[in-house]
Amino acid sequence: MAPLDPQDTSIELSIIIVNYNVAPYLAQCLESVFNALEGIEGEVFVVDNNSQDESLTMLQDSFESNIHLITNTDNPGFSKANNQAIKLARGKYVLLLNPDTLVQENTFQICLNFMNATPHAGALGVYMQDGEGKFLPESKRSLPTPWVSFYKIFGLSALFPNNETFGKYHLTYLNKEQNHPIEILSGAFMFMNKQALDKIGYLDESYFMYGEDIDLSYRFLLGGYQNYYLADTKILHYKGESTKKGSLNYVKIFYQAMLIFADKHFKGKLRKGFSLSIRIAVYLRAVLAILKRGVDKLGFPVFEGGLIFAILYGVQAYWEHYVKYIEGQGGAYPWIFEAVYLPVYAVVFVSFLAISGAYQKPYRIKPLFIGPFWAFICIATTTYLFPIILNFSRAIVGLSAVFTAIFALAIRGFLHWKNQGNFFFDLPKTKKSILIGHPKHLEQAWKVLHQELNYPSDILGVISSIGPLSEDHPLFKRELGSVKYMGQLSNMYKSEEWIFCLQDLSYSWLLDTMATWGPKGIQFKTLPHAFPAVIGPKQIFASPLTGSFSSPLFRSSIRLRKRIVEVIVALLMILLFPIMSFGYLRPKLAWKALISVLKGSHHLVGYLTPSLPNLPPIKPGWLNLSHRISTEMAIKTSTTNLYYAKNYSPTLDLELLYKGWRKLGVQP
Repeated sequence: MAPLDPQDTSIELSIIIVNYNVAPYLAQCLESVFNALEGIEGEVFVVDNNSQDESLTMLQDSFESNIHLITNTDNPGFSKANNQAIKLARGKYVLLLNPDTLVQENTFQICLNFMNATPHAGALGVYMQDGEGKFLPESKRSLPTPWVSFYKIFGLSALFPNNETFGKYHLTYLNKEQNHPIEILSGAFMFMNKQALDKIGYLDESYFMYGEDIDLSYRFLLGGYQNYYLADTKILHYKGESTKKGSLNYVKIFYQAMLIFADKHFKGKLRKGFSLSIRIAVYLRAVLAILKRGVDKLGFPVFEGGLIFAILYGVQAYWEHYVKYIEGQGGAYPWIFEAVYLPVYAVVFVSFLAISGAYQKPYRIKPLFIGPFWAFICIATTTYLFPIILNFSRAIVGLSAVFTAIFALAIRGFLHWKNQGNFFFDLPKTKKSILIGHPKHLEQAWKVLHQELNYPSDILGVISSIGPLSEDHPLFKRELGSVKYMGQLSNMYKSEEWIFCLQDLSYSWLLDTMATWGPKGIQFKTLPHAFPAVIGPKQIFASPLTGSFSSPLFRSSIRLRKRIVEVIVALLMILLFPIMSFGYLRPKLAWKALISVLKGSHHLVGYLTPSLPNLPPIKPGWLNLSHRISTEMAIKTSTTNLYYAKNYSPTLDLELLYKGWRKLGVQP
């Protein structure tokens, strides 16, 4: 794009997109933006907040000549990043747009027409729907006063959505298919009068993330302008993909932003009431989030722990009466064995099942045997080393380990049968998909799915978005039927997923199709032209070595869990060292390696060194992917480290430890 000319007054619309680690979403967002800008004098700013994925490479390869790119060396927050571009914007109107959105072809023109015909309009928002075709209620909101917030927090808004008093937070009593004056807009799409924006001031940089849209919307009202909700056009908003909302973290950040808003705009009793309602909301949402997370994560392990205790109790009772103390000869295990040791053993079994990955979906067979085996080794070793205190039968633990593996396998088989109709849960369910797109691009999209991405789905065939394929089209024999009968064809072939090739596709038709078929259970994915990835709500499927880079190891809680698991394993290996030392290639080096793990200077498993600079920060590891016996990857430092970071799990670590433990302490 040509250099910015501050004197250029021909620009009608300046579009500003702040990006952070969502390259695939950004790619398809920009494709839709340039489609909608046809016939409009506009400019596009992309502000990148130090993304660690392929965002900059994608922008430089596909959009560099059409955008003004601002690259930050840190993440200054949403407000400051937008202000960086607003100060350079030359448009009569400014649009703040999230990267996880798609706009219809007529969206910008409809907004321009409305704003030009409504001089007192400060800003407007539009009808937003999510990736499942559902209307997003945050498309229209009112000012979150204490009472409005109270009704929302305690569920009265959900109970009485059509009541003008209780339903005011999301204005649910207003018809979403009609235009309305409203108070608060969503930051995902804020179409603003630049002259009015200059008058009231830009985004308040006190807000790092969340709340800045409420503050800015309210300042438009205080400045004498009116905000509007426009139902004449729609956008797709994946909702939260650009910010990665986490339950507790989101609650904390969002409500802190609300407190900033209250301190800034409310006074006296109103301010106190608002602050009180916000604090109540923080604690209530935090408690609910913790309870939900506890039920989601601990419900199954607790249930299985109870079952394992029952197994231990049953084996102990059998062993006591029919083996150890035969009936008629007297004798019994002390009460402490049943009251204390059996519950502890059950916890140990569940812990090793969890560490081995037995609770991770999709379920796999190997962890169900590895977990009980190592639990038995741990308990047996402990009882051997401390016979005076813990000298009870190891046979009970061994038999219980066998029954635990059998029952764990049966339970997961039943759950898989209930959900997917078969017991073979270690085999991933193959989705049945239909590829939909313009005839000119279907062949390339087919190749991307099968060759570049190796997409794990049974692509049943293709449907042309504009009419039948010609007989000389490469995919003519793969055509399933007319686009008019998509629903019937999907039912006929039992397809639950539609993949849309976005190039030259009508975004208006796409959004209408999602709104029609989403409630009927169809899952929607998109395939952008500028980035090889299949994109859906809360998920991106890309090549293991490309795509939006994310890693569990970026989270401090995951790194802490990795550290705890490795310390436990290292201690166990130290206890077993007299036995295992015969298997190490260099026993002395292996001993030093285990001690370094306990000291915290090394991980048992980590990267090949040297590491890439943008990978999650972890200590050097003694073992790595080079110790994996079967891998489809060439062992190159960059690709191997990237693969490990993306696919990290305790199960992967245990697998690498299992396959490479003999080389512990020996650098690859």
